[in-house]
Amino acid sequence: MLKTEEKTEKKVKKTVSDSMENLIAEAGDQLLPYKEGEIVEARVLSVSRNKIWADVAGLSLGYVPEKEITLNSDIKVGDTIYAYVIVLEDEDGNVVLSLKRADRERYWKDMEERYKTGDPVEITINEANKGGLISEIGGIPGFLPVSQLSPEHYPRVSGGDREEILTRLNKLIGQKILVKVINCDKPTNKLIFSEKAVDAEKLASKIEKYKVGDVVEGKISGIVDFGLFVKIDPMVEGLVHISEVSWSRVSDLNQIFKVSDVIKVMIIAVEDGRLSLSLKRLANDPWVSAAKKYKIGEKVKGTVTKVTPFGAFVSLDEEIDGLVHVSELSDQHIVDPGQVVELGKEYEFKIISIEPETHRLGLSMKALNEKSKKEEEEPKEETKKEEKKEKKSKKSEE
Repeated sequence: MLKTEEKTEKKVKKTVSDSMENLIAEAGDQLLPYKEGEIVEARVLSVSRNKIWADVAGLSLGYVPEKEITLNSDIKVGDTIYAYVIVLEDEDGNVVLSLKRADRERYWKDMEERYKTGDPVEITINEANKGGLISEIGGIPGFLPVSQLSPEHYPRVSGGDREEILTRLNKLIGQKILVKVINCDKPTNKLIFSEKAVDAEKLASKIEKYKVGDVVEGKISGIVDFGLFVKIDPMVEGLVHISEVSWSRVSDLNQIFKVSDVIKVMIIAVEDGRLSLSLKRLANDPWVSAAKKYKIGEKVKGTVTKVTPFGAFVSLDEEIDGLVHVSELSDQHIVDPGQVVELGKEYEFKIISIEPETHRLGLSMKALNEKSKKEEEEPKEETKKEEKKEKKSKKSEE
């Protein structure tokens, strides 16, 4: 087999060498209208297991070594190929070519052109990491960040579990995705794609019809720690942030909602092609009536719903939560609020502030203790006054 390839190679060299000598005599100093680092057109003369011989622009004999042959290439004698010039002339006077480097150069040019025009391109996903997806062509890695995925492919993972996100991204390996090039910088080898940018114009035109204050119906398409994704159109999806779910504190959305639930929401913001939604604004704000219902100085009972290093949140009723700051738990210095109050237990507090506009209600346990001390001291003061009166009366009698 090797002897056959060697004979073929010698025959090719001899044939091309004779024609090259004639061309050299005719062309003189006008030879080689290409240089190292350029891509040239060549006609395939022979294809062996580890080398491709080619007539380079009708002026030189060149070859593509095995390591520079594109994988899975189906090249035949007589084909026209485009190759990258690595060396103009090796020790035997032949041009050394590369198909791999030519592919890379052409790929960069294609990506640069698409970056300028905004034309989409279809890529195949080869790898995934926790930050996104990778598509590699000719040794050039292109990156599709998670944030640039369409709603269809975006991994909505409760709790932001990075391992679960990676598991879902791995399911996209091998798939073809239509994207736009949003960053193309050959010197730094940076190529960034966006899937959601492909439909950005269509999406923008659809979103234009929605206005702040509109009430729309949608289906919950995802539940995460920070809120609910709601699809209100096949292409339009909005987010209900957890702070916009209810006027009262919500700790676990999965206990209240499930994917595919149909809900009504109010649009509270339209910006950068995104919709911000609210559930709670469809209901009356209980804090408006809180200012009338509760009074500063009033004693109330409430259940501790959350204990933090800075204090404890207390539920006074189904809609109103208050905060007792760590400094208001005791007249003693407290490091851990859990030393004074226990989650789920009911205690008595005194209201020390009400701010309906900012939805804040301040509570205190310390203030109750201070009042008790004052009440204990008042009888003592009355006794002292009576004793003084009696002494004064006795002196007068004497």
